[in-house]
Amino acid sequence: SDGSCRVTTTNEAVFNDPMTEVQRIKNELTEKCHVIPPPTQQISEELVDEFVDPKLQHKGKERKSGADNLASLKDFGNGCVARDFLSEASANRTAEVDMYLIAMGVFCDLENGKAFASDYEWPDLVFTRPQNIVSDI
Repeated sequence: SDGSCRVTTTNEAVFNDPMTEVQRIKNELTEKCHVIPPPTQQISEELVDEFVDPKLQHKGKERKSGADNLASLKDFGNGCVARDFLSEASANRTAEVDMYLIAMGVFCDLENGKAFASDYEWPDLVFTRPQNIVSDI
């Protein structure tokens, strides 16, 4: 998709204001990417409600408010913070945290748009994989 027209959004933007975000996506697709516009200029609220199902959020607001009580492991900027997490006592705790921080770094870069740059450097998990993972094998 390098060089192709892109329109990006976030899960949060869609669920915060579905009508506005879906309309924005449609507008960018037609104006920026020159996709043939749909027969109607305004998307119906019924269609958006059918497409965006808040029940699929899996208690996102509750989980987010609970996460605020956990310590910050790393602040990636723009409000994207990796919070500590609860896990079973494990010899792999350090490895879990290391991999979590790598994943959160990519997530934050996707959220802020950095990951969509053609020169974005994705983490090389083969070489960044923590060496202290204990195997049950």
